[in-house]
Amino acid sequence: MRDAAYDRTAAVAYAHQWPYKRNPRYADFRGMGGDCTNFVSQALYAGSGIMNYTPVFGWYYRSLGDRAPAWTGVPYLYNFLTTNKGVGPVGVAADLQSVEPG
Repeated sequence: MRDAAYDRTAAVAYAHQWPYKRNPRYADFRGMGGDCTNFVSQALYAGSGIMNYTPVFGWYYRSLGDRAPAWTGVPYLYNFLTTNKGVGPVGVAADLQSVEPG
């Protein structure tokens, strides 16, 4: 996480709160190819509390029509997390023993 601490507990709590019901703050993408990356982004945001508003290559959600491709698209989220040099969450390679919840 760049520019802020990542709260794994908050991300896990969010994931436990919303797995079978819809958070009304976010659109439902099930009819548009799936909702998994949207849900993961929501949990990541719950843990980070910060979005990256860089046009095209950032990671943010304002509305259905105003969001970064990385918010809802698997390859775009992967690319964002593994190459992010700005604000927002960052992904790092980890072996199975190093993986943590959240």
